[in-house]
Amino acid sequence: MFDEETLSASQQAKARWQADYERIAKRFADQAPAQAANPESHSGLPIKNCYFPHDVPDSARPEAPGSYPYTRGNLATQYQFMNWANQPVIGYGLPEDTRSRMDLLAEQGMVGYFGSRFYNLVYDLVSHEGLDPDHPAARGRIGQCGMAVYSAADMARLFDGLDLRKINVVHITYYQVIAALAQYIAYAERQGVAPGELRGNTMNWYHQSAYVGMSAFPPEQGLKLAVELISYCSKHMPKWNTTNFFGYGVEEAGGTAVQEIGLMLAFGIELVRACQQAGLRPDDVLPRFGFQFAQANDFFEEVCKIRAMRRIWATTMKDRFGVTDPRSMHVRIHTHTSGAVLTAQQPLVNLIRTTLHAFGASMAGTQAMEVSAYDEALAIPTEDAATLALRVQQVIQEETNVTAVSDPLAGSYYVEALTDQLADAALNLVADIEAQGGYVRAQRNGWIRSVVEESSERWRELVDSGERRIVGLNCYTAGEEPERQLFKVDSEVERIAVERVRRLRDERDAAAFDRAMESLELAAKEFTASRMDQLGDDKLLLAAIGAARADATTGEIMGVLKRHLGWGPPHES
Repeated sequence: MFDEETLSASQQAKARWQADYERIAKRFADQAPAQAANPESHSGLPIKNCYFPHDVPDSARPEAPGSYPYTRGNLATQYQFMNWANQPVIGYGLPEDTRSRMDLLAEQGMVGYFGSRFYNLVYDLVSHEGLDPDHPAARGRIGQCGMAVYSAADMARLFDGLDLRKINVVHITYYQVIAALAQYIAYAERQGVAPGELRGNTMNWYHQSAYVGMSAFPPEQGLKLAVELISYCSKHMPKWNTTNFFGYGVEEAGGTAVQEIGLMLAFGIELVRACQQAGLRPDDVLPRFGFQFAQANDFFEEVCKIRAMRRIWATTMKDRFGVTDPRSMHVRIHTHTSGAVLTAQQPLVNLIRTTLHAFGASMAGTQAMEVSAYDEALAIPTEDAATLALRVQQVIQEETNVTAVSDPLAGSYYVEALTDQLADAALNLVADIEAQGGYVRAQRNGWIRSVVEESSERWRELVDSGERRIVGLNCYTAGEEPERQLFKVDSEVERIAVERVRRLRDERDAAAFDRAMESLELAAKEFTASRMDQLGDDKLLLAAIGAARADATTGEIMGVLKRHLGWGPPHES
């Protein structure tokens, strides 16, 4: 990247710096922290105390934002004409409760691209397990950590009065993906809106069962379900984004930045291969894939992680699958400031953390952002906390002038070197997974889970020993803290949700329901026995939509899928 004269001068400058550094280090040897002698990133990557031009890797050749391999961003303009989308995660209690929070944040300036409305909606713990609210296991979980939406009728309570053609809805589901999308489509049809007119995003998160400890479909069946949804949407929902790569969950589970991007690339390779086997062209499906990444405490590593991911995704998709559409090589990112590093102790300090996370995400060039509220380590955010989290994004967008420049950290010796280091480490992880036969096999044999758990245990050891310092937890602790006003879901939510689902079953057309469920049973049976290359007729999703039209609930649709595909602990081999 630099000429010989510059590199020679760089080496000389380092020698002068090294002499000064060692003189100071010798003087303060007894007081120097371990990090001074052996610095490393939070992922455990060795880093240097100081960087010079000769540390910049050869791969960091002049590159423009918006140019392959997109290290510097997908678009030349970055934020000059369009800010990142504000995407707070919303969802609690009954559908009406969630709608109230949606309306509040919209009034406070929550916007998507070019002023459009974005709603990032999370379903409750009952939905995530594929149950209905009157199931015995649902008690105490209804409307907790998400919204109690279990049918097309609940969709009406959530969305009535909104123009579905003009809003963008992100459905944050776990493995009830098919049921939730089917119910949304059924509701939309009742409003006269065809599937092809809907805008939004389905998570398609079956891959997360490799590192998230909830009951799940077997990995092979989960991959088929992901392809089924991609196939249907490719034909019927041209404005719908089909898959979200849940890297955020890797860091939440205790994984590192390297593991986050490496595992998502490994799964991306697996998913594109599976789509090809089902007769889908990579250039047709890749433009509607998106990514959700964490932004945590190691400021520069988290920024460089995003830059590295853009590069390795673009080069891998082009080299392995021969894609030619630039959109097929783009990493479109929803950043979620890390909830794993927030503390219940001195929770207002979390505002400082999330502000730094959000600022880092803006430096990395994210397309959309969720900022965790300061009280999320304790409860669902209060209205004031949720509004303040939105204000963090708005202050950065409106007051700091960081949106004036594309990729402002480019050219930093440290940033360029660390970007290359992260890319290489992630590609090595991908190679390890490919050597085992791919992501699904590495998931099936428990290897992915084991590497994430190992990183989690290392983090715990560093925190317990005090080597990884966390303000308010193991340093600068306070005495007894004042009692705080926490948000609580109304105790009536459970009763109302149960009454509603029972009334729905009593009032729906029983004959139409039975016919629809028979069709779903048959489609699920055929799907379970099918190979990847036999997919493409979309019978399972079409049957699920038919069931949702007949007012089938989440638990009823998921019950059929569980019986045929299998359901159990996610990490058993």
